[in-house]
Amino acid sequence: MNATWTVRIERLETHLPVGIYAHEQDAQPVWVSLTATGEASAAPSSLSECFDYEPLCRWLTQEWPKSPHTPLLETRVNQVMAFIFGSDPRVRNVWVGLYKQRVSQQALAVGMERTSSRAEFEALRFQAAETSALLQTLTHHGETHASLAQ
Repeated sequence: MNATWTVRIERLETHLPVGIYAHEQDAQPVWVSLTATGEASAAPSSLSECFDYEPLCRWLTQEWPKSPHTPLLETRVNQVMAFIFGSDPRVRNVWVGLYKQRVSQQALAVGMERTSSRAEFEALRFQAAETSALLQTLTHHGETHASLAQ
């Protein structure tokens, strides 16, 4: 028998190159909070029957910080969601919050949050992939037509 389980991580600190300003090209401290909810064994007897949060924590603190700079926190939120949904097919819903700590002296942290179901996330990724493929096709055809005209 299965039950609904939630992995919760609160204010895990990592360091990411993210932001639109020149000084944000270098990694800065970012807090990660998240929940990942899905169905797993109601009475697990081994780790394989559970949601294993250790690989997620390791990725957030050791692998993800090695990724290239990106200007938007929203991109980083989507990267976390993609990792979580890709790591365990039993996960059905994810909430992610990313918070910069050095943005405002008036606030402890400022950030972005997103909630998504697996179905919604996969539909948006599929739509983005289709759009990208269409743009590549149009670009390729435009180059072909331009080269024929010469």
